[in-house]
Amino acid sequence: MSKWINKDLFNQFANQKKQEKDAPSGGGMMRSDMVWRTPEKGTADRAKVYEGRFLVDPKGVFYKKFYYHMFQVGDKWQFFLCPKTFGFDEYCDLCTVTSKLYMGDSSDKKSAYQFKRKEKFVGNFYIVSDPRDAENDEKVGGTVKLYEFPGKVEVKLKEQITDTQNGLGPAIFDPGPDGFNFILKVGATKKDRNGNIWPDYGLSDFSRRSGALGTEKEINDIMASTYDIDEYIQSRERPEEDIMSVLKQLMFEDLVKSDRKMAASLKSDAIDDDIPDFDKKGKVEILENQGSDEVPFDTGDEVIDTDELLKQLDDI
Repeated sequence: MSKWINKDLFNQFANQKKQEKDAPSGGGMMRSDMVWRTPEKGTADRAKVYEGRFLVDPKGVFYKKFYYHMFQVGDKWQFFLCPKTFGFDEYCDLCTVTSKLYMGDSSDKKSAYQFKRKEKFVGNFYIVSDPRDAENDEKVGGTVKLYEFPGKVEVKLKEQITDTQNGLGPAIFDPGPDGFNFILKVGATKKDRNGNIWPDYGLSDFSRRSGALGTEKEINDIMASTYDIDEYIQSRERPEEDIMSVLKQLMFEDLVKSDRKMAASLKSDAIDDDIPDFDKKGKVEILENQGSDEVPFDTGDEVIDTDELLKQLDDI
């Protein structure tokens, strides 16, 4: 070995590397490098307009749903991919916590709302235009990003996919001349009874005209830059010690102890977290936005959408 290298230090470093988990094959890129920054909403009178094309990933996957839990511990936001993303027979500590808290008093019910499972969808999206490019040095127009979109956007895709008579079908994923762009219009609702303002996707729709994203070579280059959706979702998983550390901080260890043992032996989870929404006082009520996956978090002076917080989690 070279005199410039300390053999003992190298061996220590080699052992350290052997113990590390391999990075995902996506190259270990930061989330912010892969994921389109959450489209910002406009106003109730004027929506912000974005345009792009949904694309299949390298394995031919169109898009996928994933579940997650997102909540605040102290001054830090925590994001955990829910194991139920991979099947509802998978055990999830946070789903168990949510269910057991909901069976408690009004204060516990309020806490359950913060920890409950939420859903999103993710797919490859070629960005034709993003109005924020005019204000930013790093422009995203003309690039492929992963788009994490809410159920209200997925409804628009599902309509075209399942309507065999009038829907566009696979053309909504076609980068060629027969493909159709998606015009994402993000407005804002009026304040609900709790003073919350929500993104409004109601005017979003697919273009009336088809068109290619470029020449055949340009399209090949675009398709070569798409991301593996399964790999991305798996990359959002965190080690078990992370969730255990958070459960300890929240003093929730006892809530999951027995269910963990049962899940380990039966590989099943009978406890779910499909709880109704409720107000800040913990009183059960039917919210105007019930069933939405755009659940806001009340941080005191302002309500922050979970989408806006995801961009803070790249270093997790």
